[in-house]
Amino acid sequence: MTDESKQAETWALVEVMGHVRYAGRISESTQFGVPLLRVEVPEIPGQPAFEKHLGGAAIYSITPCTEAVARAAAEEFCARPITYLDLPTRPAVKTLAQPPDDFDPYEGYDGEDYFEDEDDGEREEE
Repeated sequence: MTDESKQAETWALVEVMGHVRYAGRISESTQFGVPLLRVEVPEIPGQPAFEKHLGGAAIYSITPCTEAVARAAAEEFCARPITYLDLPTRPAVKTLAQPPDDFDPYEGYDGEDYFEDEDDGEREEE
């Protein structure tokens, strides 16, 4: 068995900072020029399979194990894949209907003041 095929079939329990644990097939990957540990977490009831890429500084321990042990641990650990968050879409802006071209906002206005003072319409002069 070559080193590449052995690495491709390595299953492990991985503990990282923050008391988070992952179980799955592990391999090395390079993202953005940085070597990372890739954990392929298997599908468990109620959750699809997913991958997690971890930086070396975040890893607390790696415990190699069999595939059966890793699958059982994945169910116990119940790690969750990343949930992508997005802002809700804004509702469409409702516009008021345009008045007809012949609309006259002053129609019916006779020129009198509609707002009279409470004291019988008499105003105090300054």
